[in-house]
Amino acid sequence: MNPDRKESGRGGGPEEPKEQILRGLPASAGMAIGPAYLYEREEVFVAERTLDEAEIAWELTLLKDAFTRANHELENITEYARERLDQEAAAIFESQIMLLNDPELFRAIERRIRLEKKNADFLIHQELERYKALLITTNDPLFRDRIPDLDEVAQRLLRCLQRKRLRSSVEGKHIIVANQLSPADTILFSRNDVLGYATDLGGVTSHAAILARSLKIPAVVALHEATASIRTGDPLIIDGHRGLLIIHPTPERVREYEKKIERTRALEAKMDGLVHLPGATPDGRTVDIDANAEFVDECEYILAQGAGGIGLYRTEHLYLLEGGFPSEQEQYIAYSTIASMMYPRKVIIRTFDIGGEKLTDRQYEEENPSLGWRGIRVLLDKPEVFRQQLRAILRASAAKNVKLMFPMISGLAELRRALAHLEDVRRELRDSGVLFDQHMEVGIMIEVPSSVFLADLFAREVDFFSIGTNDLVQYLLAVDRTNDLIVELYQEFHPAVLRAVKHVIDTAHAAGIRVGMCGEMAGNPMAVALLLGMGLDEYSMIPSVIPIVKGIIRRTPFTEAKALADEALSKTTSAEVRELVASFFASRYTDLWQPTNSGHVPPSE
Repeated sequence: MNPDRKESGRGGGPEEPKEQILRGLPASAGMAIGPAYLYEREEVFVAERTLDEAEIAWELTLLKDAFTRANHELENITEYARERLDQEAAAIFESQIMLLNDPELFRAIERRIRLEKKNADFLIHQELERYKALLITTNDPLFRDRIPDLDEVAQRLLRCLQRKRLRSSVEGKHIIVANQLSPADTILFSRNDVLGYATDLGGVTSHAAILARSLKIPAVVALHEATASIRTGDPLIIDGHRGLLIIHPTPERVREYEKKIERTRALEAKMDGLVHLPGATPDGRTVDIDANAEFVDECEYILAQGAGGIGLYRTEHLYLLEGGFPSEQEQYIAYSTIASMMYPRKVIIRTFDIGGEKLTDRQYEEENPSLGWRGIRVLLDKPEVFRQQLRAILRASAAKNVKLMFPMISGLAELRRALAHLEDVRRELRDSGVLFDQHMEVGIMIEVPSSVFLADLFAREVDFFSIGTNDLVQYLLAVDRTNDLIVELYQEFHPAVLRAVKHVIDTAHAAGIRVGMCGEMAGNPMAVALLLGMGLDEYSMIPSVIPIVKGIIRRTPFTEAKALADEALSKTTSAEVRELVASFFASRYTDLWQPTNSGHVPPSE
């Protein structure tokens, strides 16, 4: 057993199991105490079989029935996700339905059954493994994130074909322990009194983790040894703040966590009072606290959390749901609807940020798509698509609460080409008598290292910056944040990252423009005071974190935050910065949030 991952404590006696602590990654905040339920998913296996001529018609009937049954199951799960959560959660399963309903997939399997006279389950497995091999070769993390969806569709189809049922329910209150959970497992188990999820595998950005956060069910992933160490019924404590799973906790540990859970409930009641208050420090500095959004259906929840507006509205889902670029009118309806629902609060609409590997008309495969044809590069190469989107955004700006943002800007010539297209579209709309906001603000994402160094030039051309830390951190540090082997090297508090962020803020302020942040760092409670002290004007984050961030802002004098930032910028290692911000946090905010030792704040250099 790995001593670095498991710790032993004192048990109650020689016959009693000793307390054990497993350490993983915190995927969903919260704490719970309860018995384990060891969930062992039965994988469906296939064997190759040659069909007689008389069997082919029946095999084709079974194939069609399997696709129909799988589609029906996914539609039911999608509707439950939409009712229980929101459209963003439902979209996870909608993408699986799109994959399942790809006519070419069904036709390819049907054709091979007729020509090769092989059994349907064997050919389903082969075809989907071929798709999977294509996904594995890409370096784009968003594209690789589709692999679990593909595996889930394959297993569902095979279960439907072989008429096997999947158990995703349990009687009574339990902490589910599994090797890995699919998004469907996560949703379906939530119908019962599930206390938490603990898995050997998985990452904090997986769909299952995202759903657990939306469901507000504690989750810890990457435990590696959980299923080997636990049996159904074993008493557990799950700590989704610190990434811990405690097996056979001592009575003292149970009492400690009972108190923590009670404090958390009191905190949630306290947060309700922050919804309608501004993001203002005790000494009078005001910042915007906004939400990241993708779907119109999220607006109600965003407003309920007290967001000042939408700091990042992603538009890529319009392409992915349609399987191609939507028309100007389709885009206009989407943009004007969300602007209307958020009015008078602002909505910052980002133009399509799609990698080349997601485009249906791409001409060749890229060896490294994350450094290739994506974002503004695609749009500049497809001017009519770009101008359609610009027209739709401008038309939606008539109410004057819309702003426009370009992604992946790496040089001044690139920005000027984008702005030239925008000016052409403005002229066309004016000539046609179409109403739009003549003074709509235009900004760019700062997410490429070159944009940090050229910030002074960009600041003369645009109205605001938005720092996208997710890409900026991995590009600055040359760390793939989805790679489990090096995930601990992805450091938001790395001195290079802090210096880059501070440089961008100072440069923007010197030019008289505002700076926001829409990457995960903006929603990391441990980073809030530090960013405040650096001078950040706007935070944009997942909606559920807004009350906590607002609570920290309202409790932190800007003078103290600035002193923290100045000291942090003098540190030379990530560990020193983390120690400093952890100490600052512990002295002021532990009643608002329990800091983690991984995820946002990795445990080692």
